[in-house]
Amino acid sequence: MHQQISLPDPQRRESAGLIWSIGTMFVAAGFAGMLAASVMTGAAWSPLTWYLARASGFSLYLLFWLSVVSGLGMTTKLLGWFGRNGENWHVHRLATEVAFVALVVHMLALALDPTVPLGVVGVLVPFTSQVRQPWTDLGIITAWGMLGVTLSYGIQRWIGRRGWRALHYLTFPLWFGGLVHGVGSGSDSASLWGIALYLATTAVVLFLLFYRLLRAGQRGRHPVTHPAAIRDREAMLRRVAAYRERCASLSSKTNVNSPS
Repeated sequence: MHQQISLPDPQRRESAGLIWSIGTMFVAAGFAGMLAASVMTGAAWSPLTWYLARASGFSLYLLFWLSVVSGLGMTTKLLGWFGRNGENWHVHRLATEVAFVALVVHMLALALDPTVPLGVVGVLVPFTSQVRQPWTDLGIITAWGMLGVTLSYGIQRWIGRRGWRALHYLTFPLWFGGLVHGVGSGSDSASLWGIALYLATTAVVLFLLFYRLLRAGQRGRHPVTHPAAIRDREAMLRRVAAYRERCASLSSKTNVNSPS
């Protein structure tokens, strides 16, 4: 029998969408409080903004990785132990929403850090700064690509299912772009825990991706497996055809042996 895919109910979809709005408001309130404290006390933004940029950068990468892994888990059925596809879809959507909150924190922290000459334009527009290039520009392009793929879900009715799936395949090169950006521009990339983190997450994605490609290749080489009901119908048709052949054979023998 075909496995039924249970999608999340509308309330859970709306709750996932609220994460972005609520998270953004908290981020805006937090940075407004930091600005007010800095004006009142005369304290510098750094090193707090630098710590925020580093922490939010790793958080963004891990959330983006979780979104990719949960998406591959739905298509490969390897995350069936975690829950139904509806649950995995909810994790996929939630990780994406929280990833954009981390992205806002990351970009604001870098834009406001006085020790990093980026500014607002430098974190939003590629090819406008000389800070740790080309890794910084790659990160900006990846961020805009992530936003485009996520927004494509809302315009699926206009671009069609195939168009949406084609855009969704960009998730893999975008994730790889985020990985290269983190390795190239991150100040903790050379640490043992940073290397272990990047190697472990990359191994999981590659395993799921190759498993999915192998399954797709096997489906192309082997005949399609029909549900049990169709298989039973074909067996019944074969038995009917064999019965008719036996009847025709007996009839021909009877005609031969009958007196003329």
